Amino acid sequence: MFQYQILANQLISKIKDQELKSGQKMLSLRQFSRQHKVSINTAKTCYELLEAKGFIYAVNKSGYFVQNIKRLKMLSNAKLPCHSDFFPHVQEVSHLDLQIQIQESATKKKLAQLGSIQLSPDLIPIASLKQSMLRAIKNSKAEDFLYSNRQGHILLREALSNHWAEDGFYIEPEHIYISNGCMPALSVIVQRLTQVGDSIIVPTPCYNGQLQLLALLKRKIVEIPASPEGFDLERLEQAMQHSGAKVCLLTANYQNPLGFCLTNQEKEKIARLAAKYQCYIIEDDIYAECCFDDLRPLPIKYWDEKGYVIYCGSISKTVSPAYRIGWFCIPSRLADLHAKLITQNINVNTPLQLGLADLIYSRAYRQHLNILRPKLWKQLEEYRHFISEAFKEISFGLTNPQGGYILWLQFPEKIDSWEMYCFAQRQEINIVPGLVFGAGSRYNNCIRINAGHPLSNEIKQAIYILTDWLQQQLKS
Repeated sequence: MFQYQILANQLISKIKDQELKSGQKMLSLRQFSRQHKVSINTAKTCYELLEAKGFIYAVNKSGYFVQNIKRLKMLSNAKLPCHSDFFPHVQEVSHLDLQIQIQESATKKKLAQLGSIQLSPDLIPIASLKQSMLRAIKNSKAEDFLYSNRQGHILLREALSNHWAEDGFYIEPEHIYISNGCMPALSVIVQRLTQVGDSIIVPTPCYNGQLQLLALLKRKIVEIPASPEGFDLERLEQAMQHSGAKVCLLTANYQNPLGFCLTNQEKEKIARLAAKYQCYIIEDDIYAECCFDDLRPLPIKYWDEKGYVIYCGSISKTVSPAYRIGWFCIPSRLADLHAKLITQNINVNTPLQLGLADLIYSRAYRQHLNILRPKLWKQLEEYRHFISEAFKEISFGLTNPQGGYILWLQFPEKIDSWEMYCFAQRQEINIVPGLVFGAGSRYNNCIRINAGHPLSNEIKQAIYILTDWLQQQLKS
C-alpha cells in the first residue's frame, strides 16, 4: 500500500471515530507534510483521495474541512448489487446481435464515454511510448525488419517474464506467445482446447466481449453465479464434475463487470480443482495491474503445479488498446500444441513489440503503473460518490472494486436496461446494458459504466440525464 493510502486510512478512522469533528479544519498541506515527514505531493494526493471518497471537502482559499458525518453515512448507504443463486447448466450464448450492435456503438465519439472500458488519453504515457519506440527503432537489428518469430520477439518475451517475476510469479519466455491483444489470445486458446459445440464454464455476469467471442466460435456456456465478492467455488466444482465442460474462462483479479478480486486461498483452490478434474483454466488477467495497491495481486497461474492454467493478458487496460499487444502462456503439458499455435497466431508488429520491451526494460512501464494506480483509485471514488449523490432518491446497488475502473449498477427490477441503453443512445451517452452479460434476462435491471475518463462536467450531466430517466420510469 502506498504511503498516501496509509495516511488516508488513518485519517478516515479518526473521522469515523469523530476524533476529527464535522466541519473541523484540516492541517494545511505544508503542516501535514512536516508532521508526517512526507513530501507535499504525497500530502496533496492523500487529501485528494479523502476528498474523492467524500471524507473532506475543499473551500477556495481556506483549505480542507472534515465532511458532515450525516452526509458520510448517506454516501456509504449504497448497497452492493445482489444476484440470485442458480444451478449451472449448458446453454447457448444469447443476444449475439445485440452484443455486436452494442460493441460497435461503444467506441463512437459521444457526449459521455461511459460504455467501452478504456483509459482517458490523459492517463496514457504518450511521451514514454514515443521515446521507447524511437530507442527501439534506433537499436534494432537487421533481422528485426524481416518476418518475425510467430511466437513473438524474444526481447519482449524476456521482458514480460522479468516484469512478472518482480511481481512474484515466473513464466519462462519459451512458454510465452505474443498476440494481437487479449481477445485474439483467448480465441486461439479456445479453438485449440475445444471443438464447435463444446461448453465453456464462465462466472456470470460475464464480460460481454467474452460471451460474444464464444458465440461467434459456436461454443456453449455453463454459467456459475458470481457477485461483487467473487463467484461460488462449490458451483464451479459442480460444473467441472457434471457439465461435461473441460475448459473454464475466468478472471480472478478485478473481473469485468463486477470488479471482484479473489483471495489467494480461492485462487489456490481453483488451481487444485482444475488439476483434480483435468479441466483447463483460461485465465484472463487483463486488469491485475490496475490495482490500487503498490503490489499487484497474484494470478491463479501462480498456484498451477500440474499445468492446467493458460495465462492471458494484454496492455490494453494499462497502456493503450491501440497498441494491440497481448499474450498467452502455455504450460509444458500443452507443448505438443506449439506448431498449431504459431500457425494460428497472427504475427504482431515487430517495432511495437520492441517498443514495449524497451518500455519495460527502461522502467518507464513500472513508473507509469506507480503513477496510474492512485489516479485510478481517486477517479473511481469520485464516480462512486457522485453516483451515490445523484441517485440518492433511487434504490440501487453499486460495486466497490479495489482495482480496475469498472462500475456495475443494479436498479429495481422494474428498470429495463435495454430501454435505458436506447434512451442513452438518443442522448449521445454510452452505457452497456446488463442484458448482454449473461444468458437470458437475469441482469436486465443492471448497467456497466466506464470510469476510465475524468469525471468531467459533461459526464456529470450525462449521469443526471440518466437519473431523470430512472426517476420517470419508477414513477410511471
